Amino acid sequence: MAQNGDQVPVSDMPADGTWPTGTTQWEKRNIALEIPVWDPEVCIQCGLCNLVCPHAAIRMKYFDKKLLENAPETFKTAQGKGKFKDYVFANQVAPEDCTGCGACVHTCPAKNKEVQGRKAINMEPQPPLREAEAENYRFFLDIPEFDRTELNPATVKESQLLRPLFEYSGACAGCGETPYVKLLTQLYGDRAVIANATGCSSIYGGNLPTTPYTKDLSGRGPPGTTASLRTPPSSATVSGSPRTSTPKPQLNC
Repeated sequence: MAQNGDQVPVSDMPADGTWPTGTTQWEKRNIALEIPVWDPEVCIQCGLCNLVCPHAAIRMKYFDKKLLENAPETFKTAQGKGKFKDYVFANQVAPEDCTGCGACVHTCPAKNKEVQGRKAINMEPQPPLREAEAENYRFFLDIPEFDRTELNPATVKESQLLRPLFEYSGACAGCGETPYVKLLTQLYGDRAVIANATGCSSIYGGNLPTTPYTKDLSGRGPPGTTASLRTPPSSATVSGSPRTSTPKPQLNC
């Protein structure tokens, strides 16, 4: 990312060909001209915008109100609904990772009854919002994840309260594949094993110098294999080096 690859000697590279995961979080491409802006008053907290986001760049959490003590001035919340009524709710965009595709706005079912054409989430120019929303997102990420043992992952809403372990990939804006990959990592976490064929998924899922597969707080994440065009069917590429098609779990944790 620092464009200093030519100065890195081969001797500094891992002998087994593996590389760190969760590194797309440092790219901060800032390519969106517009980003979604959440309206807490209109939102029905359904989680659909989170579900369809190709880059895990908009996320939701329920948490104790006490955690708002040091929140940024522009950090927005709403009172939780249904089984989460005793918590506060936040739906936060990552302004520097969002690609501006608008899939979240297109999918949002909640309409503003007072302003025609407006929804619970609407696209607005990114530059004037970037700095404040980036601060809001950093604060949001530090909020503890909801206890997954209390969630029903068979529902759209509660599945989106699970942390994605596939984030900020290099997929095209509005990609139709990556929401499924992201959901897979939410549902199965480090129990998922990614066995990938060559194609778009190998480009956005295993291109260097960064990788979108990441780790949870315990340092565990899904291991992955990516087949090469020149690799025989009996083997695959695990984190960049030829391996058997069944990777060791620790290779990409």
